[in-house]
Amino acid sequence: MSPNRPLQSTAHSQRNHPPFPNFSTHRRVRRLQLRNESPPDDAVVVIRGGLMMLDSLRKSAEASHKETGLYLISVFLSHEQNFKAICSRPELRRYKSIRTSHVGELRRTGFLLLATFQNPHYDVELPNLVDETLINLVKCFSPATSNPAYAQ
Repeated sequence: MSPNRPLQSTAHSQRNHPPFPNFSTHRRVRRLQLRNESPPDDAVVVIRGGLMMLDSLRKSAEASHKETGLYLISVFLSHEQNFKAICSRPELRRYKSIRTSHVGELRRTGFLLLATFQNPHYDVELPNLVDETLINLVKCFSPATSNPAYAQ
């Protein structure tokens, strides 16, 4: 074999398949930009708008997967601003109900928080969208309560 020739699997060459996938046929995903900051403390409150029904969580995670290649659920952390100020953000004030958790609860359950977009926004990364995963996520959060900043 020539020293300048790249190694190729004989299994690939025997089946007439290229040694690497043809990436031009795959859809492109947007690179997810993460903020460079220290991980939040376990006691920090996590806020999710809405009732967190399995179908809506799955739909949201599927949309993020199409964009980024990751199953993500959008949340807000209240570590730098007060709770009501975060609930007043345009992304949350449209929800009549919110659910809350703590960073430590999500970590103990095995979920990863990614610092995405502008602070205090984060995304919870899900390994998959099976019911068990979504139910475990929902169990991390308190029952739904009224959003103090709900704008009709």
